[in-house]
Amino acid sequence: MNYIIKQFPEKKFTDKMDQTRFIKEHIKELNAIKKMEYKTFSDVVLKDGFDTSSFVPEIEEITGDWIEVKAIINTTGVIDSCMDLHIPGIWNKTVKDNPFNPVLKQHERMFESVIATKGKNYNQNMNFKDIGVDIDFVTQANCNTFLVNKSNQPLMFEKYANGEVTQHSVGMMYVDYDIAYYDEDSQKEMDFFDECLKQCINPEVGKEYGYLWLVREAKKREGSPVVFASNPLTPTLYVKNAQPPKSTSPNNMPEPQLSTQAAKQSNKALLEALNNLQIKLT
Repeated sequence: MNYIIKQFPEKKFTDKMDQTRFIKEHIKELNAIKKMEYKTFSDVVLKDGFDTSSFVPEIEEITGDWIEVKAIINTTGVIDSCMDLHIPGIWNKTVKDNPFNPVLKQHERMFESVIATKGKNYNQNMNFKDIGVDIDFVTQANCNTFLVNKSNQPLMFEKYANGEVTQHSVGMMYVDYDIAYYDEDSQKEMDFFDECLKQCINPEVGKEYGYLWLVREAKKREGSPVVFASNPLTPTLYVKNAQPPKSTSPNNMPEPQLSTQAAKQSNKALLEALNNLQIKLT
């Protein structure tokens, strides 16, 4: 087997300890590269080995032009295709700082790909069994709940309504992380690596590739429905009929209302301006 570090794709190692020695020699450079990465779903997807066919989202019979969607954007406890292991608490600060985030189509940062400008951003603890994985393991799921308008996003409206969106992905930046790796020469590093493997449901991935990135904190920029996610345990939870938002403003927040007194003063000023204009014209 050839061992490959994603941050140095041109380097290939035939021995796990050769890879480890390279990591130790280039640890500062590796951390710097990781810090600069903007993570989406675009990495090569590893074979996940998870059978979630038993999970069926709750989807109502859609009768209108608006739907409400609840989706899992990320789950902790999984070594994903970026060799990242997200652990509980990773999203706590970003959720507190940003209770809403955009929902985009496949991470496309274009106006025509905006599904929702304000997806409710929150964490929810659940068991992987709840989403069809045959393992008893509690994960912290980062979720978005958002509205989709048929006229604005006909494709994604149809895909969600038909139950065809099965995976989601997070657009994120790294804040606090460490690289853990197999190291026969260091008991300290080996213990850290083994401890990381205990925090996930697919430790065989870390054992096979010889390293992983333990991510304690990240900044979420957006959530996206995708065909293949770096973490596939990110399904749609429900799709139901919804009413259009009360406001048509871009952020779907209620428009500010004038008080009765302010409205009267505004109307009086408008009438005076019209009268002055009429006098000038005559």
